[in-house]
This record gives sequence, C-alpha cells and structure tokens, in this order.
Amino acid sequence: MTRQEYMEELKKYLKRLPQEDFDNAIEYFSEYFEEAGPEKEQQVMRELGEPKEAARELFLNLLQESVEKDQDIVEEKAPVLKGKRRSPGKIILLVFLVLCASPVSLALLAFVFAVLCAVILTVAAVIFSIGITGIAAIAGGIVTIGVGLSLILKSAAAACMMVGGGFLMTGIGILAGLLTVYICKWCANGIGRLVNRLVRKKVHKNE
Repeated sequence: MTRQEYMEELKKYLKRLPQEDFDNAIEYFSEYFEEAGPEKEQQVMRELGEPKEAARELFLNLLQESVEKDQDIVEEKAPVLKGKRRSPGKIILLVFLVLCASPVSLALLAFVFAVLCAVILTVAAVIFSIGITGIAAIAGGIVTIGVGLSLILKSAAAACMMVGGGFLMTGIGILAGLLTVYICKWCANGIGRLVNRLVRKKVHKNE
C-alpha cells in the first residue's frame, strides 16, 4: 500500500468527524509522513497500523482528551488536539465513532448502544424538565418584577416584596439553566469515560 492509498482509506474512516477535527487529523498524519520521508513510509504505516486501527486510536485519543481533566494523559500513537473543549453532543458523537470502529462483538455492541440510548433518553427527559422549569421561573420572575414596579406608587412594601420575589424566581431559573448545562457535560463525560475504558480494555486484550 502506498502513502496515497493509505491516506485515502484513512479519510474514509475519519470523514464522520467534525470538520475541524477532521482537518487537524489529516494535517497531523500528512506531517507525520512528511517528517519520516519517502524512504520510511512503509515503516510509518506499520507503526500506525491499518487505516482502521489508526482511525480507532485517533477516536479513542480524542474521546479521552475530551473527558479527562488531565489533558496530558493520552496515547502517543495518534494525534491529539490539546486544549480543545468539546460540547456534550460532540463527545457523544465520538462515543459512537469509537464503538463503531472497535473490535467488539455485535452482541456487546448492540447491548452498549441500547444502554447508551436508554441513558441518553432518560437524561434528556430530566434535562428537558429542568430546562422548562428554568425558563418558566425566569419568565415568571420578569413578570413579577414588572408587576412589582407597577405597584411602587400604591404600596412600597408590596412593590418591594414583588420585586424581591421576581429576582428570586429569576435567580432560580438561571441556576436551573446552569444545572442543565452541568448535567449535560457530566453525563457526556461519564459515558465517554466508560466507553473509553471498555474499548481500550478490549483492544489491549485482543493484542
């Protein structure tokens, strides 16, 4: 296999990555070959393994980099994009890419997918409920503040109570929104860590 054939096949496995990660990964592998030189292309391909293996290692490293607090705990075999923060949605995408590229049995793959879907649906329902509560609290707080301000000429005490209650409701709504974001990140990171450890253990066992 030539370098060009290797890169073309590798691109097929990496094309589901977000565009920025895809471009950075292709740039990394291209520079890797350039630094080695034409005479060491075959050696580089042996080090990286088959294109599917190189892609899998890349997915694993990107996933681990996304969920680990220590950004330096990564494999050296594939590129890592240090310093990047990924949204929960992109972490879940990496989870599915890792599972699809991993040497796991169909039964185990189906089981993991089923569990992930159940967890994601459950968490989505909880997040939706908290989010709606937060929006309602913010809207109610704003309305209450407006009503309180309209009463300021009639009763200062009532106006202060209404405005204070409005700010309290608005604050609760904002906290609910922040909690929603935190839960999304926590769940995505938890799923990412679980899948990362499961797949790495399976890969090392096969090796």
